[in-house]
Amino acid sequence: MSLRSRLIAQSLRGNKLLYSILRPSPKIIQWYVHPQTWIVGKLFSPFGVRTGKTSFGNVPVVTFTPKKNVRKDSIIVYLHGGGYCFGSSLTTHRIGLANLCKITSCIIHSIDYRLAPKHPFPAGMNDAMQAWRAIIADYPDTEIILSGDSAGGGLSLALMMRLRDEGLRLPDAAVLFSPWTDLTCSSETYKTLAKVDPMLPSSAPNHCAKYYVSDIDKRKEPYVSPIFGDLTGLPRMLILVGDREILLDDSRKIGEKAKITGVDIEVDIWPGMFHDWWLFGSSIPEAIKCLEKVEQWI
Repeated sequence: MSLRSRLIAQSLRGNKLLYSILRPSPKIIQWYVHPQTWIVGKLFSPFGVRTGKTSFGNVPVVTFTPKKNVRKDSIIVYLHGGGYCFGSSLTTHRIGLANLCKITSCIIHSIDYRLAPKHPFPAGMNDAMQAWRAIIADYPDTEIILSGDSAGGGLSLALMMRLRDEGLRLPDAAVLFSPWTDLTCSSETYKTLAKVDPMLPSSAPNHCAKYYVSDIDKRKEPYVSPIFGDLTGLPRMLILVGDREILLDDSRKIGEKAKITGVDIEVDIWPGMFHDWWLFGSSIPEAIKCLEKVEQWI
Protein backbone atom coordinates (compact mmCIF):
# COMPACT_ATOMS: atom_id res chain seq x y z
CA MET A 1 0.00 0.00 0.00
CA SER A 2 1.52 3.28 -1.12
CA LEU A 3 2.00 6.29 1.14
CA ARG A 4 -0.53 8.30 -0.87
CA SER A 5 -3.10 5.52 -0.48
CA ARG A 6 -2.52 5.51 3.27
CA LEU A 7 -3.00 9.27 3.45
CA ILE A 8 -6.22 9.18 1.44
CA ALA A 9 -7.52 6.26 3.49
CA GLN A 10 -6.94 8.26 6.66
CA SER A 11 -8.65 11.32 5.20
CA LEU A 12 -11.73 9.24 4.37
CA ARG A 13 -12.22 8.31 8.00
CA GLY A 14 -13.51 11.82 8.71
CA ASN A 15 -16.42 11.36 6.30
CA LYS A 16 -17.06 7.91 7.73
CA LEU A 17 -17.30 9.37 11.23
CA LEU A 18 -19.60 12.18 10.09
CA TYR A 19 -21.92 9.69 8.39
CA SER A 20 -22.03 7.48 11.48
CA ILE A 21 -22.97 10.44 13.68
CA LEU A 22 -25.35 12.35 11.40
CA ARG A 23 -26.83 9.53 9.28
CA PRO A 24 -27.77 11.96 6.49
CA SER A 25 -30.55 11.28 4.01
CA PRO A 26 -29.71 10.55 0.35
CA LYS A 27 -30.82 14.08 -0.53
CA ILE A 28 -28.33 15.58 1.92
CA ILE A 29 -25.56 13.27 0.66
CA GLN A 30 -26.26 14.37 -2.92
CA TRP A 31 -26.24 18.02 -1.84
CA TYR A 32 -22.92 17.53 -0.04
CA VAL A 33 -21.11 15.18 -2.43
CA HIS A 34 -22.23 16.03 -5.96
CA PRO A 35 -21.08 19.67 -6.18
CA GLN A 36 -17.69 18.87 -4.66
CA THR A 37 -17.03 15.91 -6.92
CA TRP A 38 -18.25 17.81 -9.99
CA ILE A 39 -15.65 20.52 -9.36
CA VAL A 40 -12.89 18.02 -8.56
CA GLY A 41 -13.80 16.01 -11.65
CA LYS A 42 -13.56 19.07 -13.89
CA LEU A 43 -10.19 20.02 -12.44
CA PHE A 44 -8.46 16.66 -12.21
CA SER A 45 -9.84 14.47 -14.99
CA PRO A 46 -7.07 13.32 -17.34
CA PHE A 47 -6.42 15.02 -20.65
CA GLY A 48 -7.17 13.14 -23.82
CA VAL A 49 -10.78 12.20 -23.08
CA ARG A 50 -13.89 13.87 -24.47
CA THR A 51 -17.22 13.74 -22.59
CA GLY A 52 -20.70 14.30 -23.94
CA LYS A 53 -24.28 13.87 -22.79
CA THR A 54 -26.60 11.70 -24.83
CA SER A 55 -29.32 9.11 -24.28
CA PHE A 56 -30.11 5.53 -25.18
CA GLY A 57 -33.72 4.43 -25.03
CA ASN A 58 -34.59 7.82 -23.48
CA VAL A 59 -32.30 7.06 -20.54
CA PRO A 60 -29.60 9.71 -19.90
CA VAL A 61 -26.08 8.56 -20.68
CA VAL A 62 -22.68 10.22 -20.54
CA THR A 63 -20.24 9.09 -23.21
CA PHE A 64 -16.48 9.16 -22.60
CA THR A 65 -14.43 8.99 -25.81
CA PRO A 66 -10.63 8.80 -26.16
CA LYS A 67 -9.31 11.60 -28.36
CA LYS A 68 -6.72 9.27 -29.87
CA ASN A 69 -6.40 5.56 -30.71
CA VAL A 70 -10.04 4.65 -30.12
CA ARG A 71 -10.65 0.91 -30.03
CA LYS A 72 -13.01 -0.04 -32.83
CA ASP A 73 -13.80 -3.57 -31.68
CA SER A 74 -14.98 -2.97 -28.09
CA ILE A 75 -17.02 -0.56 -26.00
CA ILE A 76 -17.77 -0.41 -22.28
CA VAL A 77 -21.26 0.09 -20.85
CA TYR A 78 -21.03 1.38 -17.30
CA LEU A 79 -23.34 1.46 -14.26
CA HIS A 80 -22.08 3.75 -11.50
CA GLY A 81 -22.18 3.06 -7.78
CA GLY A 82 -23.56 5.11 -4.91
CA GLY A 83 -25.79 2.76 -2.97
CA TYR A 84 -28.58 3.24 -5.56
CA CYS A 85 -29.15 6.61 -3.82
CA PHE A 86 -26.50 9.01 -5.13
CA GLY A 87 -23.65 9.28 -7.62
CA SER A 88 -23.53 10.11 -11.32
CA SER A 89 -21.26 9.88 -14.33
CA LEU A 90 -20.11 13.51 -14.18
CA THR A 91 -19.79 13.92 -10.40
CA THR A 92 -18.58 11.01 -8.27
CA HIS A 93 -17.35 8.94 -11.21
CA ARG A 94 -15.95 11.41 -13.72
CA ILE A 95 -12.26 10.98 -12.84
CA GLY A 96 -12.46 7.20 -12.61
CA LEU A 97 -14.37 6.79 -15.86
CA ALA A 98 -12.12 9.20 -17.75
CA ASN A 99 -9.09 7.21 -16.62
CA LEU A 100 -10.78 3.92 -17.52
CA CYS A 101 -11.56 5.35 -20.95
CA LYS A 102 -8.02 6.62 -21.52
CA ILE A 103 -6.24 3.48 -20.31
CA THR A 104 -8.45 0.97 -22.15
CA SER A 105 -8.90 3.19 -25.26
CA CYS A 106 -12.59 2.19 -25.17
CA ILE A 107 -15.62 4.39 -25.66
CA ILE A 108 -17.64 4.24 -22.44
CA HIS A 109 -21.39 4.76 -22.27
CA SER A 110 -22.19 5.43 -18.60
CA ILE A 111 -25.88 5.08 -17.75
CA ASP A 112 -27.36 7.58 -15.30
CA TYR A 113 -30.23 5.45 -14.05
CA ARG A 114 -32.87 6.83 -11.68
CA LEU A 115 -32.02 6.79 -7.98
CA ALA A 116 -33.79 5.92 -4.74
CA PRO A 117 -35.56 6.96 -2.60
CA LYS A 118 -37.53 8.90 -5.22
CA HIS A 119 -37.19 6.00 -7.63
CA PRO A 120 -36.82 2.69 -5.73
CA PHE A 121 -36.38 -0.75 -7.27
CA PRO A 122 -37.06 -1.64 -10.06
CA ALA A 123 -36.63 1.83 -11.60
CA GLY A 124 -32.84 1.62 -11.87
CA MET A 125 -32.99 -1.89 -13.27
CA ASN A 126 -35.61 -0.88 -15.82
CA ASP A 127 -33.51 2.09 -16.93
CA ALA A 128 -30.45 -0.13 -17.33
CA MET A 129 -32.50 -2.62 -19.33
CA GLN A 130 -33.99 0.06 -21.57
CA ALA A 131 -30.62 1.65 -22.26
CA TRP A 132 -29.03 -1.75 -22.89
CA ARG A 133 -31.63 -2.63 -25.55
CA ALA A 134 -30.87 0.60 -27.39
CA ILE A 135 -27.10 0.17 -27.10
CA ILE A 136 -27.05 -3.38 -28.49
CA ALA A 137 -29.22 -2.20 -31.38
CA ASP A 138 -26.61 0.46 -32.19
CA TYR A 139 -23.63 -1.90 -31.72
CA PRO A 140 -24.74 -5.25 -33.17
CA ASP A 141 -21.24 -6.38 -34.19
CA THR A 142 -19.14 -4.79 -31.45
CA GLU A 143 -17.81 -6.50 -28.33
CA ILE A 144 -19.61 -4.98 -25.35
CA ILE A 145 -18.11 -5.09 -21.88
CA LEU A 146 -20.47 -4.38 -19.01
CA SER A 147 -18.89 -2.73 -16.00
CA GLY A 148 -19.94 -1.20 -12.70
CA ASP A 149 -18.82 -0.48 -9.18
CA SER A 150 -20.44 -1.04 -5.78
CA ALA A 151 -24.22 -0.78 -6.29
CA GLY A 152 -23.56 -0.48 -10.02
CA GLY A 153 -21.58 -3.71 -9.85
CA GLY A 154 -24.51 -5.47 -8.23
CA LEU A 155 -26.87 -3.93 -10.77
CA SER A 156 -24.59 -5.19 -13.56
CA LEU A 157 -24.89 -8.75 -12.24
CA ALA A 158 -28.66 -8.42 -11.86
CA LEU A 159 -28.94 -6.99 -15.37
CA MET A 160 -27.00 -9.92 -16.82
CA MET A 161 -29.29 -12.40 -15.06
CA ARG A 162 -32.35 -10.62 -16.40
CA LEU A 163 -30.92 -10.49 -19.93
CA ARG A 164 -30.25 -14.22 -19.76
CA ASP A 165 -33.71 -14.94 -18.35
CA GLU A 166 -35.39 -12.94 -21.12
CA GLY A 167 -33.25 -14.41 -23.89
CA LEU A 168 -31.56 -11.14 -24.82
CA ARG A 169 -27.98 -10.49 -25.82
CA LEU A 170 -25.56 -10.70 -22.91
CA PRO A 171 -22.38 -8.65 -22.67
CA ASP A 172 -19.26 -10.37 -23.94
CA ALA A 173 -17.52 -9.81 -20.61
CA ALA A 174 -18.01 -7.98 -17.32
CA VAL A 175 -15.64 -6.00 -15.10
CA LEU A 176 -16.93 -5.31 -11.59
CA PHE A 177 -15.30 -3.11 -8.98
CA SER A 178 -16.19 -3.92 -5.35
CA PRO A 179 -19.72 -5.04 -6.30
CA TRP A 180 -22.51 -4.84 -3.72
CA THR A 181 -24.21 -8.18 -4.28
CA ASP A 182 -26.07 -8.83 -1.01
CA LEU A 183 -28.56 -6.18 0.10
CA THR A 184 -29.39 -8.16 3.23
CA CYS A 185 -25.93 -6.98 4.34
CA SER A 186 -25.37 -10.25 6.19
CA SER A 187 -21.86 -11.27 5.17
CA GLU A 188 -19.18 -11.80 7.80
CA THR A 189 -16.92 -8.97 6.62
CA TYR A 190 -19.51 -6.39 7.66
CA LYS A 191 -18.35 -7.26 11.18
CA THR A 192 -14.75 -8.39 10.77
CA LEU A 193 -13.67 -5.43 8.60
CA ALA A 194 -15.88 -2.73 10.11
CA LYS A 195 -12.97 -1.04 11.90
CA VAL A 196 -10.35 -1.34 9.16
CA ASP A 197 -12.61 -0.09 6.34
CA PRO A 198 -11.77 3.64 6.16
CA MET A 199 -14.69 4.58 3.92
CA LEU A 200 -17.89 2.67 4.62
CA PRO A 201 -19.60 2.50 8.01
CA SER A 202 -21.22 -0.92 8.39
CA SER A 203 -24.59 0.86 8.77
CA ALA A 204 -24.39 2.67 5.41
CA PRO A 205 -25.32 -0.24 3.10
CA ASN A 206 -28.31 -1.07 5.31
CA HIS A 207 -29.55 2.50 5.06
CA CYS A 208 -29.22 2.50 1.27
CA ALA A 209 -30.89 -0.91 0.98
CA LYS A 210 -33.86 0.43 2.95
CA TYR A 211 -34.32 3.28 0.48
CA TYR A 212 -33.88 1.05 -2.57
CA VAL A 213 -36.07 -1.85 -1.39
CA SER A 214 -38.15 -1.10 1.69
CA ASP A 215 -39.50 -4.66 2.01
CA ILE A 216 -36.83 -6.70 3.81
CA ASP A 217 -38.03 -9.98 2.30
CA LYS A 218 -37.66 -8.63 -1.24
CA ARG A 219 -33.99 -7.91 -0.64
CA LYS A 220 -33.31 -11.61 -1.21
CA GLU A 221 -34.71 -11.49 -4.74
CA PRO A 222 -31.94 -12.19 -7.30
CA TYR A 223 -32.52 -8.99 -9.27
CA VAL A 224 -31.97 -7.08 -6.01
CA SER A 225 -29.25 -9.23 -4.44
CA PRO A 226 -27.49 -11.24 -7.16
CA ILE A 227 -25.79 -13.42 -4.54
CA PHE A 228 -29.12 -15.24 -4.16
CA GLY A 229 -29.50 -15.82 -7.90
CA ASP A 230 -28.37 -18.38 -10.47
CA LEU A 231 -25.20 -17.28 -12.26
CA THR A 232 -25.28 -20.05 -14.86
CA GLY A 233 -24.55 -18.88 -18.38
CA LEU A 234 -23.11 -15.49 -17.51
CA PRO A 235 -20.07 -14.24 -19.46
CA ARG A 236 -16.49 -14.19 -18.24
CA MET A 237 -15.94 -11.78 -15.38
CA LEU A 238 -13.22 -9.89 -13.57
CA ILE A 239 -13.92 -8.64 -10.05
CA LEU A 240 -11.53 -6.20 -8.36
CA VAL A 241 -11.95 -5.62 -4.63
CA GLY A 242 -9.87 -4.36 -1.71
CA ASP A 243 -9.13 -6.45 1.35
CA ARG A 244 -10.05 -3.55 3.66
CA GLU A 245 -13.67 -3.07 2.74
CA ILE A 246 -16.78 -4.45 4.36
CA LEU A 247 -18.07 -5.58 0.95
CA LEU A 248 -15.18 -8.02 0.49
CA ASP A 249 -17.36 -11.09 1.06
CA ASP A 250 -19.87 -9.82 -1.50
CA SER A 251 -17.14 -10.34 -4.11
CA ARG A 252 -15.65 -13.54 -2.71
CA LYS A 253 -19.01 -15.29 -2.45
CA ILE A 254 -19.99 -14.31 -5.99
CA GLY A 255 -16.66 -15.68 -7.18
CA GLU A 256 -17.20 -18.99 -5.39
CA LYS A 257 -20.76 -19.33 -6.66
CA ALA A 258 -19.82 -18.40 -10.22
CA LYS A 259 -17.07 -21.02 -10.37
CA ILE A 260 -19.48 -23.73 -9.21
CA THR A 261 -21.83 -22.86 -12.07
CA GLY A 262 -19.03 -22.90 -14.63
CA VAL A 263 -18.55 -19.16 -15.13
CA ASP A 264 -15.05 -18.04 -16.08
CA ILE A 265 -14.33 -15.60 -13.26
CA GLU A 266 -11.33 -14.01 -11.60
CA VAL A 267 -11.63 -12.30 -8.22
CA ASP A 268 -8.61 -10.05 -7.76
CA ILE A 269 -8.22 -8.98 -4.12
CA TRP A 270 -5.97 -5.95 -3.63
CA PRO A 271 -3.98 -5.85 -0.37
CA GLY A 272 -4.52 -2.75 1.74
CA MET A 273 -7.09 -1.23 -0.62
CA PHE A 274 -10.37 0.38 0.39
CA HIS A 275 -13.73 0.58 -1.36
CA ASP A 276 -13.58 1.96 -4.92
CA TRP A 277 -9.95 3.08 -4.63
CA TRP A 278 -9.64 3.17 -8.42
CA LEU A 279 -11.93 6.23 -8.57
CA PHE A 280 -9.13 8.38 -7.11
CA GLY A 281 -7.22 8.35 -10.38
CA SER A 282 -3.60 9.45 -10.45
CA SER A 283 -3.83 10.53 -6.79
CA ILE A 284 -2.81 6.99 -5.87
CA PRO A 285 -0.64 4.62 -7.92
CA GLU A 286 -2.86 1.61 -7.13
CA ALA A 287 -5.75 3.24 -9.00
CA ILE A 288 -3.82 3.37 -12.26
CA LYS A 289 -2.41 -0.13 -11.72
CA CYS A 290 -5.94 -1.40 -11.21
CA LEU A 291 -7.12 0.06 -14.51
CA GLU A 292 -4.04 -1.26 -16.28
CA LYS A 293 -5.05 -4.71 -15.03
CA VAL A 294 -8.50 -4.16 -16.55
CA GLU A 295 -6.95 -3.09 -19.87
CA GLN A 296 -4.84 -6.26 -19.99
CA TRP A 297 -7.79 -8.46 -19.06
CA ILE A 298 -10.20 -7.15 -21.69
